Amino acid sequence: MKNTLNKLLWNEKGQALPIALAMLAIGSLVITPLLNLTETALRSGISEEGRMYEHYAANAGTSDGLLKIVTDNPNIPPVGENWSYSIADTNGRTVEVIISTIDQSNWKVTSTATSNDGHNTEINCYLNAQSFPPNAITSTSITIGQNAVINGDIQWDSTLGTLTSRGTVNGNIIDAPIDWPSMEEVEAHYNNLIQGAPVYSGDLFIDIGPETISDPYSLGPIYVDGALYISAPSGGAISLDGLVYAKNRIAISSPNVDIYLNNNTFFSNGLDGLGFSSTTNDVYYGNGSIVARNQIVFSSDTDPESHLIVWSLKGWIVLNSPYEVTCGLYCGEFDTPGQITTGRNTVLTYSMPPANMSFPPLPSGSDLIFRIVGWESTSQ
Repeated sequence: MKNTLNKLLWNEKGQALPIALAMLAIGSLVITPLLNLTETALRSGISEEGRMYEHYAANAGTSDGLLKIVTDNPNIPPVGENWSYSIADTNGRTVEVIISTIDQSNWKVTSTATSNDGHNTEINCYLNAQSFPPNAITSTSITIGQNAVINGDIQWDSTLGTLTSRGTVNGNIIDAPIDWPSMEEVEAHYNNLIQGAPVYSGDLFIDIGPETISDPYSLGPIYVDGALYISAPSGGAISLDGLVYAKNRIAISSPNVDIYLNNNTFFSNGLDGLGFSSTTNDVYYGNGSIVARNQIVFSSDTDPESHLIVWSLKGWIVLNSPYEVTCGLYCGEFDTPGQITTGRNTVLTYSMPPANMSFPPLPSGSDLIFRIVGWESTSQ
């Protein structure tokens, strides 16, 4: 290269060429490979753009398949079978969609977009649907205290329980059997979720404070092979960063704790005979669940923008909060009728939980929540 430059910059008599000629000579060396590089980049850009449109086409097929499941299209296949169909000319690509019914509440949608050159992009999407009673209170027996206000439907079962109301129900009162799962099913559900989490042997005592909203105490995932006691003498904040599973009771005792559920769950297996309790000035934020084998005493506050599920399977629930609580209360399981009691002047408001909320295996009901639980994309 050096010799070539010398020949270009100097004439045969050893005299330097004019600058303009010299620059022209150097340019001849640079422009050709630069043009080749530009052409390669352009081709690469065109290829990437083509794959992008191909991905969009496959994504459109996935969305169409999900829509057909959600709207209960008559062609949705029975369990164990598939339904395939084509969508013509999507971004200039052919799209093939396959809907597979895995079971009554799980589906797989495969969408493949193929370009004219044979290149294709495949997206696999897994959809889950959960049916649950969209009620403020669901239990075999219900007692609504004097001057209490329930904003939402309530469901009870007159063949097994009783309904006593001294308050106001701003919703439907439904008298119908409840299709509860069993304690064993719920226990197995949480046993599966806690696999691989840290294990603490014996009772665990946690003293927090003065943690704040911006710097909370992180708890979970954890399995406590005993009871869990949380106290905060001066107040504090807890962030659930995974499932908190206790073999025995869970008790939160403090003058003021902010609890950020972050779409996670407190689960008390309650093998010591007790369940879950928290104090009056505690506040629950973020969507999540409190699930216990035995009784639940709930006296705390909830953020109105959040949705909380409170469920006792083999015990009872007492809602005795001085605040307007936003949640859904459930009590009972397959072999055990439940009892829910609200205190005087209690205000309970139900709101539809978001689709991305992590649900326990609640009793089946009339409403469905659809969730995307898996997503895979491949190109070839």
